[in-house]
Amino acid sequence: MKSAIVLLYYNKPSLTVRCLDSILASNPASLCFAFDNGSEKKVHEEIRQRYPAVNHVRLEANSGYSGGFNRALERVFSEGYDSAFFLTNDTLVLPGALENCIRLSEQDRLQIIAPCIYYLSSPQEIDSVAGYFDRERLTLHHYREHGLPVLLDPQKDYVPGTGLWLTGESFRALKGMDESYHTYWEDADFSFRGHKLGIRIGRCYEAGIRHEVGRTCHKKPLYTTYYFQRNRSLFCRSHLSPEELGKAREIMRREMERLKEKASNRNDDLRLNYLRKIESSGEML
Repeated sequence: MKSAIVLLYYNKPSLTVRCLDSILASNPASLCFAFDNGSEKKVHEEIRQRYPAVNHVRLEANSGYSGGFNRALERVFSEGYDSAFFLTNDTLVLPGALENCIRLSEQDRLQIIAPCIYYLSSPQEIDSVAGYFDRERLTLHHYREHGLPVLLDPQKDYVPGTGLWLTGESFRALKGMDESYHTYWEDADFSFRGHKLGIRIGRCYEAGIRHEVGRTCHKKPLYTTYYFQRNRSLFCRSHLSPEELGKAREIMRREMERLKEKASNRNDDLRLNYLRKIESSGEML
């Protein structure tokens, strides 16, 4: 199986350099694709000149995680690769990660695989080995324990977008990620749509990466407030039953009121305006 390693980055050259160094420590540069998701041109030039043997592609405008994911994998699979290990630039890949995903995919006929993601600050502690959607609280959570089954539960489990291995066949069947999400919840939607199509999705403890949590968009209100809450509603509309939606609407309504009160008490007009925008636009459940 011909497989590539795909790194998506947006600015933050020090993170990108660190990730590329980890990839190239155990993989040939010819298999590595560095996709610039609309960074400043000087950042792209710095990365390109530092790693001349790596395949470099620059996107002129940032299209969010989902758009960057799609453009990157469209390019890689169009060049004849059968599968790809996709990473964001706030990660380090451990030796053997790609090979172990390929081995497990052939053994268990898997088409999408969640690697075992460890915290960079605590290398023995798992950040995620796949995740699940809590239908009672409308929240996403990570699995962080050893010994879970290889196959994910199609009723609730998903592969976090920090890092994943997938086949070109599964990517084409799903038509990539839904770009209307932009950022947040798009990975859960991708997995849930995959489950519905009968795509076999699993986890691989032997494929390890390390993740520096909170180094991308975790502190930006546009992402943590607007996209997170808007996309949560979009996901629920797409994947909950009519019976579940009634309960979900009440949960979301109460939570939005709580978030608005919290933002108001803190004089956080930016977050408050984002919450009001979601409500007024009809994007709530």
